[in-house]
Amino acid sequence: MPESLIELADRMFVGPVWPASILVCLMVGYTLLALIGLIDLGFDPPDLDLDPGIDLDPGLEMDVSVEGVGLDAPDGAGIDFLHGIGAGSVRATNFGRVPLVIWGGIFTVAFWSVSYFLWHVFESGWFSPAGWFSSTLLSFPNVVLAVVVTKGATQPMLKHFVPPTKYGHEKLLGATCEICTMEATEEFGQAKFRTNAAPLLLNVRTDGPHIPKGTEVRIIGFDRDKRIYRVTHLQQETTS
Repeated sequence: MPESLIELADRMFVGPVWPASILVCLMVGYTLLALIGLIDLGFDPPDLDLDPGIDLDPGLEMDVSVEGVGLDAPDGAGIDFLHGIGAGSVRATNFGRVPLVIWGGIFTVAFWSVSYFLWHVFESGWFSPAGWFSSTLLSFPNVVLAVVVTKGATQPMLKHFVPPTKYGHEKLLGATCEICTMEATEEFGQAKFRTNAAPLLLNVRTDGPHIPKGTEVRIIGFDRDKRIYRVTHLQQETTS
């Protein structure tokens, strides 16, 4: 092997540059397999449930209560809220909003570039030789910086992959959606309305019975003052 390649390998597979270089190798291998037709390159945005209920239809209120403040939330509401916050944080990076191959490619290049630059310009003089523990610690800020770069690079692409949602309450009446909290009742509930882009998360109330998570319901009304949708169980609607 030529000495120049050995030197390049030594600079790539050292300290916190290790995980970034491995990710580059995986990305190159994936691209090569896609080019010869063994796998799908995948330019469609992944169908991920990452909608946090923030960038949504005006009918949404964050109607999550906290015990001990005079409000009462059903069991599981806090878990659903925390899930929404976590999903919102991931979605804020544009992961799942642009094709995974594009997001992953930009992140891989950014991660490797940041790791390589910081190590060989600054960190190697302080931590060399780097062990597994120090390399792992140094990789965390590199990941954060790479995510920030990826967010900035993919932001202009959203208009090509995430069409603007134009779903006013008048267009939702009569449509179906899926309960996404532990249950929906006359006092509490949220439902997911799927669109061509990210799903809308709506505050809903039932017309009587408790409806469990994952149940398809029909939107039958809208309270303009409280900005809450009234829903009914599809099975109940059929039998009546």
